[in-house]
Amino acid sequence: MDDDRLKALLSQEISSALTYDDTELSQKRSKALEYYRGEMTDTPAMTGRSSVVSKDVADTIGWMLPGIIRVFTASDRMAIYEPEKPGDEEFAKQATDYVNYVFMKDNPGYRIMWDATHDSLLLGNGIVKHWWDDKEECDYSKHSGLTEEQIAILQQDQSVEVVAQKVGEPQFILVPGPTGQLIEQQIATYDVKVKRVISSGRLKVECIEPEDFLLDRAATQIENARFCAHRQDTTRSDLIEMGFDRELVEGLPIDRFSSVQQEKISRDQDTRTFFNNVGDNSMLQVELLECYVKADVDGDGVAETIRAFYAGGPGTGELLDWE
Repeated sequence: MDDDRLKALLSQEISSALTYDDTELSQKRSKALEYYRGEMTDTPAMTGRSSVVSKDVADTIGWMLPGIIRVFTASDRMAIYEPEKPGDEEFAKQATDYVNYVFMKDNPGYRIMWDATHDSLLLGNGIVKHWWDDKEECDYSKHSGLTEEQIAILQQDQSVEVVAQKVGEPQFILVPGPTGQLIEQQIATYDVKVKRVISSGRLKVECIEPEDFLLDRAATQIENARFCAHRQDTTRSDLIEMGFDRELVEGLPIDRFSSVQQEKISRDQDTRTFFNNVGDNSMLQVELLECYVKADVDGDGVAETIRAFYAGGPGTGELLDWE
């Protein structure tokens, strides 16, 4: 399977998933959001009479939600690894400490649980995504008056990189001369800008909006789904920073109507059509889909799971990368 065939396959799968979502799921989620806000547009008021308003959905979810969350947060450990054989005790303890730290401390675990559970009660599905984010977190600092020896010592740290350098003001020191008398000696110094890598990657967990999660019509669970995808609006600048080809990214069509989805309008009545055509070219938003699709790549008749990044919308988009 080459890039062109995979691109065509993804375009078909995205179009099919969007059609299924728009015809089967979107209207139900939109109605649930309106009911949550007390609006019952499907029960029109008679002429001269008050409109029907009911907050039963919000009251019921508000009553149920704290009790569900309490099940997971009553203990200081929401997940525990059990040792499977003798000698695993220390590893299981470390794994338990690690997973609880990553979810509850390194990520906003309580908020993720609350949002996902709220979505599941209101909209039928609460979608939680987890992935390894390999984006570097860097700290930049400037130093002046450093000698060549000091710069060499600084660069011995593998997490440090000198990204800019210029000649600084010379320094004068007293050193013993041939006769033993102290004489002045000029030393060259440099002003440098240093990048220090704080973290080269971390595990991230995030609750995503159900309308931004696509699934094929026949799927009953994510693990065996033929196709699933996470849809998001991102800037061209972010795509280039993620490592995608700049020329390809700059040729992508922008998502001009990124906030006219039915659920977004139902969630916020102040939402208006957002024309995404104002701003610097690098900050215009593009629709990006992180897709997982099953297809026979190597021609052995057995489908493999492919992760692919597709941007620009079905039919007009481009395949950025896949593995």
